[in-house]
Parts: sequence; C-alpha cells; structure tokens
Amino acid sequence: MRPNLLHLTWDSPDNPWCGGGGAFRDYKILEQLQGWDREIWSGRHPSGSIAPLGVVRRDLGIGWMGEFVSRRTWGISASRLLRQKMSAPPMILSHTVSPWAPVWESLAYQNRTLNVIHHIAGEEILRRLGPFGPSSLRYERQILAQGRYFSLSNRSTASRIREINPTARIELIPIGFDPPTFPPPTNRLGRDHATLVFLGRLDHRMKGLDRLFASFAELAVEFSSLRLIVAGRSDRTMDAWISNALQAHPARSRISIVPNPSDEQKYQILDQADIFCVASRFEGWCIAAVEAQSRGLPVVATRTDGLMDSVSDTHTGILVSNHDEEAVQAMAQGIRTLLTDPNRREAMGREAVLWAKQFTWEAATKATDSFLDEIRQSSR
Repeated sequence: MRPNLLHLTWDSPDNPWCGGGGAFRDYKILEQLQGWDREIWSGRHPSGSIAPLGVVRRDLGIGWMGEFVSRRTWGISASRLLRQKMSAPPMILSHTVSPWAPVWESLAYQNRTLNVIHHIAGEEILRRLGPFGPSSLRYERQILAQGRYFSLSNRSTASRIREINPTARIELIPIGFDPPTFPPPTNRLGRDHATLVFLGRLDHRMKGLDRLFASFAELAVEFSSLRLIVAGRSDRTMDAWISNALQAHPARSRISIVPNPSDEQKYQILDQADIFCVASRFEGWCIAAVEAQSRGLPVVATRTDGLMDSVSDTHTGILVSNHDEEAVQAMAQGIRTLLTDPNRREAMGREAVLWAKQFTWEAATKATDSFLDEIRQSSR
C-alpha cells in the first residue's frame, strides 16, 4: 500500500495572478513522486484547473473576487478541511508556505509536515498587506520557529532559518528545469548589436522591472545599438504598468515586450540575446536564470537569496547590490562590464552551459522523495 501525501499550495501554473516558478516546481516533483498516493489543494481562480499528472487536485476558496480574496479564503478553507484530513494517519503533508495565504491549522501537524520555503518575506509583508500584515507576519514567524522539516532551494534562507530554529531538519533541494533538445548557439561574437533579455513573470515590484528599465536608459546612451527584450507571464495589470512605465522612456524604441511567450518562443528569445538580466528584489530561486545559462548566456543579477545559488558569481554571471538606492547603477555597471569585454562574456557563457546541467527534476524529485520518507518513518 502506497503512503498518502497531501500537498498544500495556493499557487498553480494555471493561476493568472501568480503561476510562479514555485508552482511549476510543485507540479514537476509531484508528477514524479509515483511511490505516493498524491493529492494537491490549490487556490481557486478564474482560469481553469489542470492537475499534475497522476495527482488528485482540489481547488478551495473563492476565485471570482480577485487575488487577495482567493488567497485568504483558500487558507481558511484549507485550515478547516485539514483538521478532518490529518486525523487519519499515516497522511504526510507537504506545504509550500506563503504568508500571503496562511494555513494556520498546518502548525498543528509539524511532526508530519515538510515545509517548502523559497524565501522569507519578513517586513515586506507589512508594506504589502497593510492591516492584514501583522497576522501574516506572525504566521510566517511561527512556521519558521516551530517547523521541524524544511525543504529549501537556497543557502541564504537556510541560514536564516537555522538562526531562528537551530534544531530544524533542513534539506537544500535546488529546483530543476526542462532543457530543450537542441543545442545552444556556439558563437554570439559576430553579431552587429548586443541584446539584453529578461525572462520571467512581469511583476515589476518583485522582479525589479523598474530598476531594469532605469539601468537600460543609462546604458542606451553609451551603446547606441543596444536592445532590450522583456518577456514573460503577464496580465492586464502588469501590461498597464509596463505601458505607463515606458511611455516616456528615452530608449523606448529599442525595448521589445513579449507577454506570455510559448516555450518555443522563450528559447528563441534567449538564443538571440547576449546577456540575461534580472533585477529582482525577491527571488527564491529563478528557473529563468538557469534556463538562460543553459543557452550559454551570462547573467547580471541582483544579489537575492535564490540568485546567489542559481548563478555562480564571477563564473557564470555577475551579482550586484540588491539595495534600492544602489541597484540601478550596479546593474548598469555589471552589464557594462560584459558589454565591453566580449571574450569574458563568451567564456562565462560556456561555463554557464556546464553549470546549468546539474539542475534536473530527477535530482530534485529523488531528494524530496527521500526526505518525505524520512518524515513518514519518524512520525510512526
């Protein structure tokens, strides 16, 4: 008889309000955990519901009143139903923890719960949630302090949790990616112009698009043929912000926006670029940076938790300050360094291809399976 696994996550790849790399990770690993009977509880939203292969999906909460209501009602519903579900061992729980969608009841089952955390939100919760912030911040802090088992994608988050909770069992499990079957370009040096590219969800605050646009404005004065492509998951709110932000941009004619590209388009975009740029304020990992490196692109990125592990600083890219007052100038200088040294750019790109090969879904699934089985054995 196979053991039972319930995974909690408000997000999902089909979620129009988020659909981030963490959700993609959940689906890829759940599909490959075939030694378990798997169920996933996701947040309800207006864009359909696709379950991971071989996994039962249940959508909870109210999905037609916007993201905030969806997150909160999902957490309330999940807490209520969890009391019934977990009363029948040997159910094991895995939970992609989010203070934006707290499941308070999960705190009662920490001896049977694998907490998946990509980054710690901290005081940012108060800025974004206003009067709801203190409760959500308290929830995050309680999870970090009371959790027994943590699956993390980066060392920075692991260090912070060890300071708070020194007896916790922590496993670093890097996120994988799906490489294309065709090889990356072998020589970018013969091009008559350089192209910068960003790929990711077009969330200007989290992904730092405001910083990237400001850096490009500075660089465009120095490099008259430089271009920027910004591609990724978008919605009407994100489209509106970008349109407004670029309305008076001095180099608007050299910026291309590609919303919601297909996988085929994504790799076409990466293969026509020279440098991958990401100015994120928060990043638990950054699958897009690994995808870019797999195509031979060096990376210039802010020094966030996830990017410090998904990019090898000075070898496959350049990491720069993540402080708001420094990031624009630091990004511009990092990009400038590679634009003016094409040989270094090519050498970093070659090393990036080798670096990216270590991040596989097979490795992530194997490590997760072993950790879940450890929890199951210890909870008997």
